[in-house]
Amino acid sequence: MSEATFEKLNYGLRPAKNIERKMMCEALARLSRVAPLRTYAYVGFGAVGFHDFILFHQRLGIDDMTSVEGYIEAQKRIEFNRPYSCIKMRWGLSYDVIPTLKWKRRAIVWLDYDKPLQSKMLGDITVLASSLQSGSVLVITVPVDPGLIELDTNMAAKRLSDLQSRVGKDKIRPSVTGADLAKWGLAKVSRDIIHDHIQKILADRNGPLNEHIKVSFTQLFNFNYADGVKMLTVGGILTNESDRQKLNQKHFKDLQFVRTAATEEAYRIESPVLTLREIRYLDGKLPRIARSARHPKWLPEEDRKRYGKIYRYFPTFSEVEA
Repeated sequence: MSEATFEKLNYGLRPAKNIERKMMCEALARLSRVAPLRTYAYVGFGAVGFHDFILFHQRLGIDDMTSVEGYIEAQKRIEFNRPYSCIKMRWGLSYDVIPTLKWKRRAIVWLDYDKPLQSKMLGDITVLASSLQSGSVLVITVPVDPGLIELDTNMAAKRLSDLQSRVGKDKIRPSVTGADLAKWGLAKVSRDIIHDHIQKILADRNGPLNEHIKVSFTQLFNFNYADGVKMLTVGGILTNESDRQKLNQKHFKDLQFVRTAATEEAYRIESPVLTLREIRYLDGKLPRIARSARHPKWLPEEDRKRYGKIYRYFPTFSEVEA
């Protein structure tokens, strides 16, 4: 029996992941322009932490929530950690469960996978892009670590072969080579595969429909981050003509981390390494630090700049004694 990811990593203590959730939550609050947030459903993978469920219930007021759980061996533990009674548990792998769910309400769906992109995940995306109501949001997270054996002269070919075996050669743009998959290259190629697949499914969905009810996909998220392993999160909103008038790209312009253009570089979440006292010092200078402000020379400039970009979303970890 393989070990579940949540048994190896404490998702609550991953700073970049924590920041990502809060950034997403701020953007998702804009969905209220389409419909009241309480009318939305949320579907995700809760595991034992249910961190996204807690955040979206508390901040967005969503109480129609479904957690898809494939690690049935840990069922009792996961159920014990379920934080709210409004979270319905559906047991089974995503590609078995998702086709059985009803999509009568607008929904936010976060497919937060712990394995690299593969054809079965694209199958989940097919079901959702074909079924989600206008005004819904679809988000996908996958590991995109290319491996560390850079000295192997055959590594580029091996990476491309591995990707082809996982998703199918026809899903990869013809121009992609093995050399494109090094470092953060696999993240970019994986994003392109997901984006192209969504566009293909929507073309099939929209074919017989009248123009005003055709659904399009607008990217909102293209995050890269690494809490030990390189990760990609890509997602966006599905809207028809009426909902696009209520919510479109211009309504996210003030959020620096939103990426509405497919050609934009990914937003890299880089968590600074600072002590609590250093954080308190910088908080006293924010939100606007004067260019002429002097800082201690021993305070790393790179970490100071990183913190200035994400301080509103930075996690607060503290030790509590009972």
